[in-house]
Amino acid sequence: MISNIPRKWIYLSHLLAFAVLMIQGCGSEQLAEEEDPPVPMAPARVDSTFDTTKTVPPSGGATEIDGIQFQVPSGWEQVALSPAQQGMISASFRIPDAGKDVKLTLSSVGGGIQANLQRWKGQFQLKPGESPVEKTIRVDGVDAVWLDLRGTFDSGPTIDSQVDSGMRMIGVAIPRSPRDFYLKLTGPREQILNIETEFQDFVKSARFVP
Repeated sequence: MISNIPRKWIYLSHLLAFAVLMIQGCGSEQLAEEEDPPVPMAPARVDSTFDTTKTVPPSGGATEIDGIQFQVPSGWEQVALSPAQQGMISASFRIPDAGKDVKLTLSSVGGGIQANLQRWKGQFQLKPGESPVEKTIRVDGVDAVWLDLRGTFDSGPTIDSQVDSGMRMIGVAIPRSPRDFYLKLTGPREQILNIETEFQDFVKSARFVP
């Protein structure tokens, strides 16, 4: 019976079977490709170089600033300097327990102590009957100047320019070579009162590093 089937039909049946096998094979390959898991992507890198809000740890303990070592009270936070402050200010602290408006800066500046003290006095408009309180204190065996000013504070054209009444500034000038060293504590009078004793202890802790 098979011999009676025309050869062309046999050839067509073989061709049809081959085509079916090819279609099934392609479908299997496509299914395999669809089931492959996706390639995981690496997480993006975060650059924290420009995070100017961070503070410089730790809070409290010994720290050296421009060749002078200080004992920083617990709770004080050394703040990272902004690009505008760098080169003008050596270190900056905030003191949350005293109040959010209290600022302490430390810097080494030329020009002479008396000239810088006069500049500080020029930033304050004192109330009638009040005058600057200026005295000599000892810092690691060296005579330094303690200046206490109260009134309306006008910082002038500085980095953090401000004009505020009811302010107080305690400044300390320490003679050094080649540039004198200055501490400048500013803030509202009632907030400075909260931190005055701790600031005195901070100044007294100063030790010159050989």
